[in-house]
Amino acid sequence: MAARQYVARRIAQAILVVALVYIIVFFTLFVLPGDPIENKLTSPLNPLPPASAEALLAYYQLDKSPIEQFAITVGRLFSGDLGYSLVSGRPVSELIAQGVSDTIVLAAMAFVFTLALSLAIALTTVFAPWAALRNAAASLPIISISTPSFLIGFLLLTIFSFQLGWVSSIRDQGLVSYILPAATLAIAVNGVLSEVLIQGLRRARAEPFVTVLRAKGTGEGTIAIRHILRNGAIPSITVLALVVGELLAGAVVVETVFSRRGLGFVTYESVRDQDTPVILIVVILVSTVYVVINLITDLLYPTLDPRILRHGAKPGGAPAARPTRRQKVTA
Repeated sequence: MAARQYVARRIAQAILVVALVYIIVFFTLFVLPGDPIENKLTSPLNPLPPASAEALLAYYQLDKSPIEQFAITVGRLFSGDLGYSLVSGRPVSELIAQGVSDTIVLAAMAFVFTLALSLAIALTTVFAPWAALRNAAASLPIISISTPSFLIGFLLLTIFSFQLGWVSSIRDQGLVSYILPAATLAIAVNGVLSEVLIQGLRRARAEPFVTVLRAKGTGEGTIAIRHILRNGAIPSITVLALVVGELLAGAVVVETVFSRRGLGFVTYESVRDQDTPVILIVVILVSTVYVVINLITDLLYPTLDPRILRHGAKPGGAPAARPTRRQKVTA
């Protein structure tokens, strides 16, 4: 398979997935029985004045058919108009912009923590000289998978904020305030990545090339880092894309626990208030990021494993079988 065809096909698949997600979410929110927009605007607790409510009803054109509403919304989306909040009347783009910057910093720091923690656990499990240490490290992924993120957050707050007083639970301390939420996310999502990395390193360590390198006098550290880690980490690349999705999803809970006003907090408030235009854009934003990360992952595979392009193998799979000499003659 040619490199251009591989890239073009992956990009087309990514665009199709995002489009399908948008269509499904739109009709789920706006075509199900009941009218969440009108219900919200006519609620006694609605803070919007009647003039603003009428403007929103006219803006969303609820008198038109669902297909017409969809066409209007898609046209506005391509022009950069994301709609208006049903709760505050503010543009959805402003609400998203307020929350997304905080969440990006949190998710990026949590991603770095996740990589460092997973590498430390996997390398310790596979290469530590003491059996007790290897067994202890091997049990950490299971503990991580079985422990909910909100419990991890409460434990970290209790220890480092309430008891030790190292981090404030109220004041904004800049990047320091991101440490506990990012550590909570990293501890909660690293289990699967650590387990896949451990299995990959064990398989790579048993390959014949390791024996050949040792026979050539290559040091154990060089073998472990430059050869075993590089080969054993290939299956983990797919899991990295899943980790990004888990970080964005986990931010909803973690930002609530730590009272951070990021994208997760915006999502929580929108779901609570049935603010459907905001929910729609948040879901599309998260799904787009998730799909783009998966696309980047797929495009990285041929660099790490050129057999994917030469033999048409799927990422992470075995290369396609080459035709035998007799098959070539027959053809």
